[in-house]
Amino acid sequence: MPPQTSKEVSNERPPTPQNSHVQFYIFILCVIAFSIVTYIFNAMQSIESALNPPPTIAIEAHSDLRSKTHIDDKWKPFNTTNPHIESWCPEAKCLNSPLCLPCKRRHFIIASTARSGSTTLLRMFNALPNMRLSGENHNELSYIANLTNNLLDNRPNILKHPMDKPNGPFMHNTIPKGSMGCIAQQITHNLNPPPLAIQQDKNINMEDYDEGLILGFKTVRLHKSGWSGEEAAEYIKTHFPCVRILVNLQTNLTHQYLSYKRTFNHTDGGEYLGPSLEALTKIHDFQMALNTNMKEMSTLIDLDNWSNDVEVLNSVVKWMGYKNCQFNNIVHENDNGYATDTQTVLRVGDDCVYPFAGV
Repeated sequence: MPPQTSKEVSNERPPTPQNSHVQFYIFILCVIAFSIVTYIFNAMQSIESALNPPPTIAIEAHSDLRSKTHIDDKWKPFNTTNPHIESWCPEAKCLNSPLCLPCKRRHFIIASTARSGSTTLLRMFNALPNMRLSGENHNELSYIANLTNNLLDNRPNILKHPMDKPNGPFMHNTIPKGSMGCIAQQITHNLNPPPLAIQQDKNINMEDYDEGLILGFKTVRLHKSGWSGEEAAEYIKTHFPCVRILVNLQTNLTHQYLSYKRTFNHTDGGEYLGPSLEALTKIHDFQMALNTNMKEMSTLIDLDNWSNDVEVLNSVVKWMGYKNCQFNNIVHENDNGYATDTQTVLRVGDDCVYPFAGV
C-alpha cells in the first residue's frame, strides 16, 4: 500500500462567488414573499371586519332626545334621529354618534348687514321666552370653521378615515361624522353663558339651567369669512344642523350707505371708514344667497319693511313656533349711532310661550 501522508485531502469544494449570489437572491425573494403574504392577510382581515362588524348594543334614548317619528324605542350608537323634527328643525340632517349629538341643542342666528337694525332685532328677540342670544363676537364663527378647515385642507384627511388607523404617523381611531359640530357649538355656547349671578350660584347646574333654551347670537360680519353665501350655509347646516336663521338686510342701499357715512367717519368728518356702495351691493348679494341656500331653515326680512310695521317681526315669531306672542312695539337701538333706546316699552304678551321647550 502507498504510504499515507500526514495531511488528509478534503473532498469539499470552497464556495464559489456564483453560489453566494444565488443564496442572497433566494433570501431576498423569501423576504418579499413573506411581506406580500402578510399584506394580503392584513387586507383580508380589514375587509372581513368591514363586512362583519362586531355586534353593538343599542343604548337607551334620553327622554329629551326621543322623536315621535322614530320607530325604535332604542337608539343605536350611530343614527340620524332628530329630536326636534316636529318643531325647530324638521329639515336637519343629524349625524349622531357616541361622541356628539349635534341636533340636541337648538340654535338661532341673526345674520344681518350692519346699519340695518340688527341690534334692535337682538334686543327684541331676546325678549322671547326660552331664548338667549348674545351680541357680536367679532365673526368668531369664521375662526371656529378653521378648526375643521385645517383638517380638511391637509393630507391625509384624518376626518375621512372610514376605519381605525392603528399605526403610522397619522394613527387615529375613526372620527365620527358630525362630531366636529359639537366643538363648534360648545365655543358659541361658552361665548353666550348664563348671567354671572347664575354662574356663581353653586346650587344651579348650568346644563340643567340651559335645558330647553334656544341659544344663538347675532352677527353683521358673516360675509367677511371668505365664504360665498352657499358655502356659509353649508357650514352652518353641517355644524349647527338644528338651526333657524333670521337673515336681515336693507334693500335701500343708498340709505344704508348714508347711515354708514354718518356713523363711521373720523371725529373731524374728514375720512370715511365704511364700505363703498359697491361693497354694500356684494354684501346684499351674500345675504340673499345665504337665505336661498338655507332653504326652510331661514327667513328673510328687510329693514325698509319691518322698521315701520311690527307685524313683519310678529310673523317671524310665528314662523319660529311661538304661541300667543306679539311684539307690541319696535324699539330703536343705535338710532343715533350707538345709543340704547330707553323710552320704548317692549312686551310680548302675558301668555307668550314656546310650546316645545321641554322637548
